[in-house]
Amino acid sequence: MSACDALARLLRVGSLGLALAGLGGGAWAQHFDVELRTDKGPVAGSRIETDFYGDLGLAGQLPIDGLTAYRLFPAYFGDFPGGKYATANPGFQAFSGWFAPGEQIHFRALGRLQYWSPATGKWGAAPTGVKITLFGGIPPEVVLGYSTNPTLWADQYAYYAAGTRFDSQGIAGPLTALIDETKTGGTFHSHLDWKISASSGTPPVGAYLVTLELWSPVLVSGQPKYLTSQPFHVIFESGINTQQMQQAFAARITPPCAAQTLSWSVGGASCSAVAGEAASGATITLDDTSSPATGSARFSCSSGRWGPPSQASCSLPPPPVCPAQTLSWAVDGQSCSASVASTESGQSQVLVDNMAPTLGEASFSCVAGQWSAPSSSRCAVPPPPACAAQQLTWSVGGVACSASASATSSGVTVQLDDRQAPATGSARFECRNGQWSSASAASCALPPPAACTAQSLSWVVEGHSCGATTAAAASGAEQQLFDQMGPAVGDASFSCQDGRWSAPLRARCAPQVLAACVAQAVTWSEAGASCSGNLLAAASGASQTVQDSTAPTTGQAFYSCSDGRWSASSATAARCSEAPPPACPGRTLNWDVGGLVCSATVPETVSGGSSVAVDRQEPLTGSARFACTQGQWSGASDASCQASAPKPCVAQALSWVQAGERCEAMAPASPSGSLLQLQDSLVPNTGSASFRCTEGRWSEAIEAACQAPPVKPLPPARTPTAPWTPSVQLPWERPRR
Repeated sequence: MSACDALARLLRVGSLGLALAGLGGGAWAQHFDVELRTDKGPVAGSRIETDFYGDLGLAGQLPIDGLTAYRLFPAYFGDFPGGKYATANPGFQAFSGWFAPGEQIHFRALGRLQYWSPATGKWGAAPTGVKITLFGGIPPEVVLGYSTNPTLWADQYAYYAAGTRFDSQGIAGPLTALIDETKTGGTFHSHLDWKISASSGTPPVGAYLVTLELWSPVLVSGQPKYLTSQPFHVIFESGINTQQMQQAFAARITPPCAAQTLSWSVGGASCSAVAGEAASGATITLDDTSSPATGSARFSCSSGRWGPPSQASCSLPPPPVCPAQTLSWAVDGQSCSASVASTESGQSQVLVDNMAPTLGEASFSCVAGQWSAPSSSRCAVPPPPACAAQQLTWSVGGVACSASASATSSGVTVQLDDRQAPATGSARFECRNGQWSSASAASCALPPPAACTAQSLSWVVEGHSCGATTAAAASGAEQQLFDQMGPAVGDASFSCQDGRWSAPLRARCAPQVLAACVAQAVTWSEAGASCSGNLLAAASGASQTVQDSTAPTTGQAFYSCSDGRWSASSATAARCSEAPPPACPGRTLNWDVGGLVCSATVPETVSGGSSVAVDRQEPLTGSARFACTQGQWSGASDASCQASAPKPCVAQALSWVQAGERCEAMAPASPSGSLLQLQDSLVPNTGSASFRCTEGRWSEAIEAACQAPPVKPLPPARTPTAPWTPSVQLPWERPRR
């Protein structure tokens, strides 16, 4: 777990944050110790280990100091029995099974007293005159000697009684002292006294840090039985609140990198620049613009330490070029000259004068823009026959080299260099009357294995890819590269083999764990308008759109989370402008006229506009005008609301059935509320019934009666003298209405 993760976990409620809160005010009632144990039990070779024990519940959860990797124990001055500037916590305790009975445990003081200032929020040396004293046990022989001869033992007794004192200069008094001796089962529990003081009388408020390690003088076969514990820090709160104590812890867990001058080198050129103070996890780019060498490099801060440079460049400016011109030289009173081309610094040119009356040659070197004095010069009257230009070869130890010799006058010795791989070397040849002599002062050898150039290398582990840049290295050299840029981080070793980098050795590469971004409020501006909104907590790599929909301004902005930091998107521009007055939403509105309440729905309307609501639903109808002002509907104006007249019933035939007999009569048009009694006097059925008109509808029959007429007997049968025609209509022949 990283230091940042540990801090975030331990400072939340229920962990270190709650524990530190428990230190405030009533801290005198708390009890907590440095618990001691051994990694293998009470046997020789075991190492003493430490952990937290007590009321604050930090066992196994103590944070780790980012600068030293030591555990951080909290403590608090102001115990009730000891007063404002003293405490007995933390104590020291060991439980059964870790030590043998009768073994002494001592502390050893380390380092210097450090101080966290609430004004600056930074750790540094404690103010001059401030000290913290830890009162350990006085050696038994000193106590015995002082009790029997106080005069002789007074100085030694006072030396130990004054305690071990931490201040900005280091440790004063006993560097080590007894804590306690184990009892039955190897247990002990001891609370020593701690005290803070200042020469001015009042120590500055803040947090103070001391460093201890624990050891035992017990020997086995003349060697220490137990290995000394890893050092640990104790951070004391003195006059600050819980939040400030948490800030003091945070500044140790993830300390910033101090401002300092950082240097880097590339190809023999060295550059440097001043880095300002930076938070842990930050990466900065430094530029060296001062001559002679200029360049840039990136540095990352991790827990108070600057890492090695990456993406570094540093180079010296090229020396000036020598201009093209005519150069002259003289030998034995004879003068020659020739033209030379523009040449880079460090290069040499051999000039030949082939123009009578004198012939000659000379070598000139370009040095920082200036031509040197001639070397290997010759100038004379026409010489004996010259040697023709040709390829000359020489061998040394069976290795052959060759180089091209230009036409040369007799008597001239030339130095030839073979710089073409695989073999390189040099030799001298003399032109003697048109013939080249044998080689002299010759060298020729195969080159050593080639060095490897600086280049970017990559490696893959379980599908994750990392990469970094090597420095130039000789063949056989090995380099370890680190990739700390993400999304995957790791390291690998490479070896240079005759100019080529090998496959990765001992490679590691895994996804980089990026911090999530916390929820926070953000603001953005455009054309003088300022908007704001709230970002939700999100994982690294996530993006969010923030809306500001609250007048007087509205807009939106786009943010991305990258390793615990929110940043505005550069791809999409934020918007922010003065918002128009809010519109009134579409809704149903009511209005009252003379006790009659009408209602109707109006549409959404812009501020400053108005809408007319019309109620067409009986029994009440009406209309009213409503105005919209800043999103609110006003009261009704030009309002009307009245009840409509009851609907009459239209004229129609009404029927009714009684005892299976059906009657029917015609009802005239009638107003609502009318009660009519209808008569059916048409044969064959007759009867009566009442009907009521209500809002245009006739009710069911009321007090209905309907009966068939009596049946008349038929006349006696007789012999018909003509076709028979009934004298009456039969009931089943009643015409339909």
